[in-house]
Amino acid sequence: MDSKYFRAAELVSLYIRKEISDQELQELKQLTINFPQLNSWIEDQGLDMEEINKRVLYHQSNNKQEIWQTIIGKSQQNNKIKIRWRQIAAMAASLILTLSIAFYFYQQRILKTDQQSKQVNTMITPGSKKATLTLSDGSKVELGTNLSDRISDGSTSLEIHQNGLDYSNNKAQKPTIHKLTIPTGATYNIELADGTKVWLNAQSELEFPSVFSGEDRIVKVTGEAYFEVAKDAKHPFKVNVNGTEVQALGTAFNINTHLSSNKIKTILTEGRIKVTDGGQNRTITAGHETISGQGQIEVNKADIEEALSWKEGYFYFNSKDLKEILGEISRWYAIDVDIQRKLTNEHYNGGLKRSASIETVCKTLNDLTGFQFTMSQRKLIIK
Repeated sequence: MDSKYFRAAELVSLYIRKEISDQELQELKQLTINFPQLNSWIEDQGLDMEEINKRVLYHQSNNKQEIWQTIIGKSQQNNKIKIRWRQIAAMAASLILTLSIAFYFYQQRILKTDQQSKQVNTMITPGSKKATLTLSDGSKVELGTNLSDRISDGSTSLEIHQNGLDYSNNKAQKPTIHKLTIPTGATYNIELADGTKVWLNAQSELEFPSVFSGEDRIVKVTGEAYFEVAKDAKHPFKVNVNGTEVQALGTAFNINTHLSSNKIKTILTEGRIKVTDGGQNRTITAGHETISGQGQIEVNKADIEEALSWKEGYFYFNSKDLKEILGEISRWYAIDVDIQRKLTNEHYNGGLKRSASIETVCKTLNDLTGFQFTMSQRKLIIK
């Protein structure tokens, strides 16, 4: 077969994909001298897959031999006219072949793009258990599920194991300040020297002493963390978070700074806490929450499920707007978000396992919100 058919097919395929260069476009226009029927395709750049399929199937349905026989049958004229009809038939047949090859190239490109997208999507996995521990001298230790080792920092000595970090057996007399940083796409838990247990969500940080000394037990947190505070009435446990102080005695609570309003939400699941921000302070009991920031504290009835859900392995969307939902998704799967249309102020209710694939997440969000969610590379696109 003449190579010009393949070249014409390749150029048509590039054109309908809008990937043709100026030089290639000029080459295609020259080829329309031999294939004038291609002009109709050139006039319709940007055809969708369905329309391309229809056009090619239409041409392919007119079998080459049937065209030939029909034309020859109708030609009962002199030899010159017969020759002209034969030339037209050959041209029609070559057009069918050219378009078929073009369609094949187009399909292969779509298939390749699909396969690449699927390969990338298979690389996007739910979060895992990992963190970075920064010691008092600034050195860093990477923590993951497969590690089993011992860390030494001055008189502090502790083990790394699959259940997280455990400072409860630390025999050090002098405290050193450590920092536990959780990246996107991860979570981690730690038991502090006093027996307090802390679970940290993705993109969060906890700063704490290797051992507690003095009257108060003080830690700092950003992001989202759930605390089960060890009881010690003589030594109040205090959490400092972006200007808000949460004081607890034998208490379990969740702190979240990942709100779209840049406020701090503290949900109390057990006991009693005192929340202080600026000159204000409020004491709440289990089943309540505070929204604090910039010297203001608001107290509301709490949804306990919201405090416990992420720790127990699922997303819980209870009257959350799409921006908050997307924030949780992007932090857990370590992906970017590309919002290509204006979001509404609507709030949504639903849930999803944090072990779900990114494809399942997209489908769930499609059903939940009515927006279209697709993945491209490591980017979640909202249309």
